[in-house]
Amino acid sequence: MSSHRRIKYFKQLAIVLTFFWTVLTSTFVGYQLYNEKQHILDSSKEKIKSVSAESAAFIYWAYEEKAKMLNSQQKYNIRNNFSLKDLLSTLAEASGTELDIKSCVEDQEKCTLPSDIKNAITTLQETKKDSYSTFINEKDGKSHLFYAKPLIANSGCISCHVHDDRKVGDLLGYVSIKMRIPTLQEYNSQGYYSLLIMYFFTWCLGVFTIWWIHLKGKNYLNEKARMYEESMYALIDMVEKRDRYTAGHSQRVAEYAKLLLQAMHYSVDDIDLIYKAGMLHDIGKIEIPDAILLKPEKLLPIEYSLIKRHSQASYELLCREPFSNLADIVLHHHERFDGTGYPSGLKGTKIPFFSQVIAVADAFDAMTTNRSYRKGLSKEAAMAILNEERGKQFNSYIIDFAQDVFRDVILPTDTTQMPRDLLEEMRFAYYFKDQLTGYYNLNYLKFIFAHLDDCKSKLLRIDHLNCLNFSAYNKKHGWKKGDELLCAIAKAIEETYPKAIIMRVYSDNFFILHLDYFTPMSCVKVYSILESNGLEVVCKHLDLETEEQITFDILEDKLLHLDN
Repeated sequence: MSSHRRIKYFKQLAIVLTFFWTVLTSTFVGYQLYNEKQHILDSSKEKIKSVSAESAAFIYWAYEEKAKMLNSQQKYNIRNNFSLKDLLSTLAEASGTELDIKSCVEDQEKCTLPSDIKNAITTLQETKKDSYSTFINEKDGKSHLFYAKPLIANSGCISCHVHDDRKVGDLLGYVSIKMRIPTLQEYNSQGYYSLLIMYFFTWCLGVFTIWWIHLKGKNYLNEKARMYEESMYALIDMVEKRDRYTAGHSQRVAEYAKLLLQAMHYSVDDIDLIYKAGMLHDIGKIEIPDAILLKPEKLLPIEYSLIKRHSQASYELLCREPFSNLADIVLHHHERFDGTGYPSGLKGTKIPFFSQVIAVADAFDAMTTNRSYRKGLSKEAAMAILNEERGKQFNSYIIDFAQDVFRDVILPTDTTQMPRDLLEEMRFAYYFKDQLTGYYNLNYLKFIFAHLDDCKSKLLRIDHLNCLNFSAYNKKHGWKKGDELLCAIAKAIEETYPKAIIMRVYSDNFFILHLDYFTPMSCVKVYSILESNGLEVVCKHLDLETEEQITFDILEDKLLHLDN
């Protein structure tokens, strides 16, 4: 997973944690407020229950005392005496409640009471026990508590003729008390605000902690990504310093692979991944010897086996963090769709898809750029070869996109493997320098002909010096003396032609490549050296047309049929 995606997921995780933390603290606040509300309700119930019990007891006592003192007619009319009721209402109001006394025979259906109160009265009538309910007062819109205390007939009540149709235990009526339930802010304002402030700071602390961790994690991932990028560019820089062509090739492959995934509408993270894999797909070539990597001829089987080793070497370099997500891609970018590729011989969809994409991009760039052993193909010729390899070397699905994508790309013009500085010349020297004289050898001559278009100067003249009977000199004086003589001849040629390119080929032959029309042919010093050692030299001179296409075979044929 890319760092960009990890940072994105990390932010999403912080958002989710913030949401859950908010829900959790809100739940605790709600639970705490609910408990406080229940506590206030329980306190109100206890208060109103106490008032109702005292009121009922006072009613029983008052009626019993009056019944003892009054005659029968007065007993009958006692229910119309409201002085007691008014007294109880006054006492109730003093405690912040509203008291009322009702008969049990009152029709509740005809009363304009809230449904919650009606239900409480019905429950009282059925159970003959205290009943209560809460309701919202329509006048002030606040919560109120309704409490009803049953008035049960006792022996004192039965002695009164008013109730001669009743018996002990019957429900005579009830005492009802209403009281507004105070809010937590009213009941305990200090506790209310302390609760809110405490939970607010707890929530803030939790949110701060979550986003602080997110910031630290983001910085860590950004730092890791920065180190990742620096490590990658360090590897690329290492490749470029060793072989500028390989570095340019890797960048082009990365760009081509990126274009292919963009055409397939892959995500930004996937495109970024394959671009990095393309940049590093040939990193393993740093362990391939220059003599093989720069060889301008067909590789021997053993040499080709070393070249194939580079994909495994790339994997071994990238299999650890922070490049592990690239390792499998670069390992299999030389697999073939028909299963004949390397290193694992994977076939079809068993090959990682991104490896298949890089294989197409790699092949297209290899065909359209100049290599040490051949000229690059045209874009059309390369696309034709890709099309021919459908289902064999490449995935047909990828080739369909490649035909459209590569049609619009602009091919590079500077893809030579010619040395550009002293370091590259020294690297080429291992393969193109004559180990005896220190000048160039036949391989370099072939390389020059393969890259004439890349040379800043054009070859205009070639001199060929053939030392005759040199094998007889070696037999007479020994190989060491023969080597010393060849070095002396090469030195004499350099003194004669200081600006020419000198090559020793086929042991005792020298080629002198001139870049100037006006360099006269002169073999006086060479003649002098060879004559003093009893040898002869044959000199041949060839002028080249500036636009002439020439190869080593053509040159050899011209020299063989050229008169002295």
